[in-house]
Amino acid sequence: MNILVVDDNKFIRQVVSAMIVDSGHVAIPVDGHLPALAELSKGTLDLVLMDIEMPEVNGFELTKMMRKSQPEWFPIIFLSSNDSEDYLTRGIDAGGDDYLTKPVKQVILSAKIRAMERIVQMKGALDRANKQLEILSSIDPLTQVLNRRGLEDVLANAWQENTRQEAELSLLMLDIDFFKLYNDNYGHPQGDKCLTQVASVLNKTLNRATESLARYGGEEFIIVMPFTPIDGARFKAKELNLALQTIKIKHEYSSVLPYVTMSIGIATTTHGASNISELIKQADIALYQAKKKGRNCSQVFQNKQAEQ
Repeated sequence: MNILVVDDNKFIRQVVSAMIVDSGHVAIPVDGHLPALAELSKGTLDLVLMDIEMPEVNGFELTKMMRKSQPEWFPIIFLSSNDSEDYLTRGIDAGGDDYLTKPVKQVILSAKIRAMERIVQMKGALDRANKQLEILSSIDPLTQVLNRRGLEDVLANAWQENTRQEAELSLLMLDIDFFKLYNDNYGHPQGDKCLTQVASVLNKTLNRATESLARYGGEEFIIVMPFTPIDGARFKAKELNLALQTIKIKHEYSSVLPYVTMSIGIATTTHGASNISELIKQADIALYQAKKKGRNCSQVFQNKQAEQ
């Protein structure tokens, strides 16, 4: 562990640092709040041993400053010759995690460090587990692409970044043609297999790290294409239709072709959408127009007011 030792007494810094090194850890001794905050900003500290009685900024105030500047938790142990209940209470209230009285004994300090090390390790494992749960909560369990929650996050980031850079953001809404008939005649297990196959095909066409595929609901999917003008979105729609037709998933109940096809609505931020909801609505309107055209095709949203 990298352990910061904050104390205005040089002798105590040296003694405590020697104990830390003997315990198999790295000691970083500093005098005062400015070098302490500088070390904290590097983001490499695992534990802080904090003196309380220091000039300029005492340990209580410095702890508050550290907690405010660094939202990620790390353990802080106070070192003080004052063992009063008031000091202990103030230390915990300031954001400290433990309290040792001076002079510090090697065996006690080593034990405290081991205890804090276990807590840090447990927190790390918990953080990793929470991160994994967060990722899983954004994935559709059937198709293994983003779900609605994941889509919302991606769209929010894409909208913000494209707006900041004054770039064009395109959105494709895709719907499997006559999927209800597919489910009704082939059964829901086969329908789930079809959705999985379609999602896999769509995902393979994404050739840029910025592009994202999400299951919007039922048999509908959305592809987010940041920094993509309308011509690029049109090309992608044709590529998607061709890719799906290539694998020829049997659908003898479709009035379009004897295999699975899809209709695609295209919207872009150049058509007047003032927020994400409007962009999705425009893509939905374009999808409806594509279905009216006969399905198995794509349609770009047209801003009628802009054309007049």
